[in-house]
This record gives sequence, structure tokens and C-alpha cells, in this order.
Amino acid sequence: MLKPDKHTNPILSVINIAGLIIIQIKNDEIVSYNDLLNNLINKTSNSVKDVFHYSLSFLYLLDKVEYISELDALRLKI
Repeated sequence: MLKPDKHTNPILSVINIAGLIIIQIKNDEIVSYNDLLNNLINKTSNSVKDVFHYSLSFLYLLDKVEYISELDALRLKI
């Protein structure tokens, strides 16, 4: 998944989308799930929906983001 091949679109790679997620959360501190997804769709394309969950899982496993269930939002961990 993380290893690129000749068919990988660099714009829609897990690493790139994870970077865009971190930038968005840094700017807004707390971002709702839907706002984050819509922002990524506007920046890239509708195809980002396929990679979005993988990128969030990647950041969560690296302990970079936390999910706030009461707000259905994400926050960057310090």
C-alpha cells in the first residue's frame, strides 16, 4: 500500500493524503470528519475517498491524530 509502483498516482498516495490531513488539522486545530473529507475532495479529486480511510488509519497508528467521538472530529496529538 505504501510502496509506489508504476500505477500509483502520487497525488492520491497514502503518504500525500496523510500530509494534507496533517496540514489541515494544524491550520484548524479540530476538524470535523466530513469537513476534512470535503476539503480533501476539493484539493484533489473525488477519488480521494478510496484512500482517505487508509491515510487516517496510517496517522492513527503512528499516534499523530486522535478521534473525538463527541464531536465526530479529529485533533492533532502533540
